[in-house]
Amino acid sequence: MPDAEFPLLGTTGRVLSHYQSGAQTRRIAELDAAEPVAWVQVHPVVAAGAGLADGDTARVVSRRGAVQAQVRFDEDMRTDTVFLPFHFAGAGRANIMTLPELDPVSRMPEFKVCAVRIEAL
Repeated sequence: MPDAEFPLLGTTGRVLSHYQSGAQTRRIAELDAAEPVAWVQVHPVVAAGAGLADGDTARVVSRRGAVQAQVRFDEDMRTDTVFLPFHFAGAGRANIMTLPELDPVSRMPEFKVCAVRIEAL
């Protein structure tokens, strides 16, 4: 749960051009070019509070890990939540911030949400 150290909810999910994990789509130049870098979707007010501008590189930190991602402003985002696609590897690998839990029957990953903070690099 969010607290003073990790005041935001971070959630992960998919984007259309990398519809599953990106294992296949990131091998196709056109699809990779559509979403080439890890990003974090955040309300402008939340970003400003962290000293971030649209397009800056941010560090998103949870109790389990941290990632680097390009800031994308979205005024439709809640001011208590940030969103990160999980399709990226390396420093942008959003799932390192969450638990590795799987559904016991389907073995599909659980809905990923965790407490985070966002920082300027």
